[in-house]
Amino acid sequence: MRLLILMQFATMSFSESFAQSNKEKIVMPEYPGGESELHKYIISELQYPYEALVNKESGEVLIAFSVGMDGYISGVRVVRSVSESLDAEAVRVVSKMPPWIPGKKNGRPVRAEMTIPINLKIKHENKYVNDSEGSQNAEKAKIKY
Repeated sequence: MRLLILMQFATMSFSESFAQSNKEKIVMPEYPGGESELHKYIISELQYPYEALVNKESGEVLIAFSVGMDGYISGVRVVRSVSESLDAEAVRVVSKMPPWIPGKKNGRPVRAEMTIPINLKIKHENKYVNDSEGSQNAEKAKIKY
C-alpha cells in the first residue's frame, strides 16, 4: 500500500505596499529567505499526526500569529480548524519558527499580524488505512515530505 501526502500552501504576498491615506511606506514581515524558504521549513518540520493519518483527516489549517519588532513569533492561534490533531501540529510548527525579518513602517520596525494557510492532504491508493498498517504508513508519511 502506498501513501502519498501532498502539502500545498496558498500564495502569500510579502511585498512592499503603500498606505493610501497618508502615503506611509509599509513593508510586511518576511520569513528569512522568502516564501520558498518558509515552504521548505514547514515541509521539513511538519510531522503528519498518526491520529489524522488513521482517520484520513486532511484540509487547510489557517494559522494567525504576530511578528514582533524583533522578528520573533508570538500569539500563534488557529483561525480555521480542520481537526484537533492537525491544528495542534500546525501550531507547533509555526511556534518553532526562527525569527522573521520584521515589518517596517517608515523605516522603523513594527509589530505585524500574519496569517498563513497550511494545506494538508492525504491521498490513499487503497480505500482505507487500518491500525496495523497505520504506524508503518505514518513512518512513510514522514519520509514523503
